[in-house]
Amino acid sequence: MDDSDIKRLGEILITAEEEEWLNTPDEHDQTETSTHQSYVTILKEGDIRSRMKEEIQRVSNTYSISEDDATLLLAHFRWDDIELHKKWSDNAKSVRESVGIFELERPLDLPSDDKNFYCGICFKLISLERSASVSCGHRVCNFCWRSHINKSINEIADVDWYGTLKCPYRCPASVGRDMIERFACEEEKTKYYRYLFRSYVEGSKVIKCCPAKGRSCDVQLTPGSGNFDVLCLCLLSFCWNCSKDVHSPMDCESAAKWLRMNSSDYQDPNWVRQNTVPCPRCNLRIRENQDCSLKMRCFPPCNYDFCWRCRGQWTEHGLDLYTCTHDEVSYEETAFGNMAEYAAGRYKDCHEKWMSNESLMQKAKAKLQQLHTDVIPDLSNKQLATVQQLEFVAEAWSQIMECRRVLKWTYAYEYYLGEDQVEKQDFLKLKQDNAEIPLEKLHYHAENQLNMLLDSDGPSENFNKFRSDLTDSTRITRNHYELLVRDLEDGLSNVVGASTSQRAHNEDDASGSSSIHDD
Repeated sequence: MDDSDIKRLGEILITAEEEEWLNTPDEHDQTETSTHQSYVTILKEGDIRSRMKEEIQRVSNTYSISEDDATLLLAHFRWDDIELHKKWSDNAKSVRESVGIFELERPLDLPSDDKNFYCGICFKLISLERSASVSCGHRVCNFCWRSHINKSINEIADVDWYGTLKCPYRCPASVGRDMIERFACEEEKTKYYRYLFRSYVEGSKVIKCCPAKGRSCDVQLTPGSGNFDVLCLCLLSFCWNCSKDVHSPMDCESAAKWLRMNSSDYQDPNWVRQNTVPCPRCNLRIRENQDCSLKMRCFPPCNYDFCWRCRGQWTEHGLDLYTCTHDEVSYEETAFGNMAEYAAGRYKDCHEKWMSNESLMQKAKAKLQQLHTDVIPDLSNKQLATVQQLEFVAEAWSQIMECRRVLKWTYAYEYYLGEDQVEKQDFLKLKQDNAEIPLEKLHYHAENQLNMLLDSDGPSENFNKFRSDLTDSTRITRNHYELLVRDLEDGLSNVVGASTSQRAHNEDDASGSSSIHDD
């Protein structure tokens, strides 16, 4: 690759292919690698309930059953209508009975005079009109029904509820929504529908609850989008897979280990020496298993299995996870005895940069919240623009917040690169340095130029230029960071080609300098 194939954006060294990506116009931003906003829909509770009602009505119409029975069927199958249809087509009667919906010709406990009956729960003679039964036919008085339903709702476990209430005779017949409406108190009725609503959300493969405390939103992911980073309206970013804070470009498992490590004494060399061992393949230090088993597995992509005690390959051991018959390797006798200080120092460096970007991300988040409450309304009054026309300012600060989040996790990513991956480490540091450049430019436009407009007495002639500069800077920065995430998620597979291009570029520069000197 010669000099003509190398372009520069500011001081960022990029290839022609990367430059095309960075300058992709907004109308082409809806790609598989675009940000989470392109792939998720923020849904309010009313939206979810409408979808839930439509699904119940569809099942009711399809199988010619009541909506109450349709609700029982869907809840039983965790709202998986495809599985329900498959089972129903095979044996509808069996499905009904497994859910607790029976078909009886007449109630089991119907008295001969059709006026009074003995309630089998309270053993009192009750007027027939003050009783009810579900599909099993067991007749129960209204008082016992009310007591049973309210008690059962209050005893529902507050986790993973997909079950249904059952007949008080302890038979498998299910209690439908009609009985809940008839006998439950208002408080218990609200609880029941809350559990039913949550079962619908948790049973969906494309909808999740926002994990924020006191959340009022749910999130829908477009199937096949391949993107798992979510930004809710409350400004909480979370991973679709694990519901934890967004951690791309790291996978969920490595991110969880990093966070656990942050809560330990990993910066202390003595703690590192006592609680970690180096992987025999890549030398990355691995923390001791919590269950004290001897089998260790290195982090991806190494994934090497070895023994904590002897450092030998685990395939040479038996099935016993807690016994090793090989000679124990003394820490001081290994070639890694002097690596604890290095590992602790490397972790400390990555962690400090992690925390620095975390702090800057929180400041950007605070600024974004302030924009909506104070700044944008003020700017709207001074520049005679609508709030909607100023949304590009909020988008810029949202991008700044996202960039700081990505940079934060690149330092965790850096820590998990093997010590023998020097070329990748150097390439990542170059990318981290380059990533700061467009971000600093975006921050300048979003803060300094914005403050100038806020300080003006009225409409400024520089407003249109400000909007153009900030919009372009936001787009370029967004594309740059999407490219960074893509490269890291690909394992920096382009490092060899990039390094070769860089060396060729440097050699050409050196050759050019030499010829000038000779002249």
